Amino acid sequence: MAFTSTPVKIPDVKGKITLRKYNDRTYVRYETGRAYDTNRKTTNPKRINIGLQIRNAPTLMLPNENYDKYFSRDGEEKMTAKERTAAENYEATSNDFWMLNCMFEQLFFEFQIQAHRDPHLVVNAFKIQRINKVLEPLKRMMEGKAYGRFLVIPEEPREIAEEVLDGNDETGVKRLVGLDYSDVALLLTQYKGAMSRFAGEFL
Repeated sequence: MAFTSTPVKIPDVKGKITLRKYNDRTYVRYETGRAYDTNRKTTNPKRINIGLQIRNAPTLMLPNENYDKYFSRDGEEKMTAKERTAAENYEATSNDFWMLNCMFEQLFFEFQIQAHRDPHLVVNAFKIQRINKVLEPLKRMMEGKAYGRFLVIPEEPREIAEEVLDGNDETGVKRLVGLDYSDVALLLTQYKGAMSRFAGEFL
């Protein structure tokens, strides 16, 4: 069951809401009724998942379709100013992250292939610039995390002049020096691991 990316406040229904942790995620469950067990002669609650609790904003959740069956989407109006700010920040960060993640996956795939073909070929400036358009905002998102401190932005290659002997004459040539495809592939692998951690902790 899918969860929306727009947070709402966890419903304040006394005795009806419970939290259940599963696979490092906390689900919000709502009691829809009770059923009598004739064998045990007990009345047991019937509960369904209505949302996923947001880690950094524990009074908020990402609702699913079950939420709409029992509650109206006016959760934003019931939020405090602090909760509304947290919800807006979460939604903006989440949307940006998944957009960048899609772009990153394309880069990662391309560089893994190229690293096998030409591992020691220097990556040109244009490609480094395109990579950094994706990596720079990702690094800003994760820089407050322990694993974010180890992420680096790749530098563009530079040309150095060399003198070579061409017959009896010395001729000046320029050589491109910088990160090769194997270097960039390793760097992107580090980002991929950090992004996985970030998604698990924040999203």
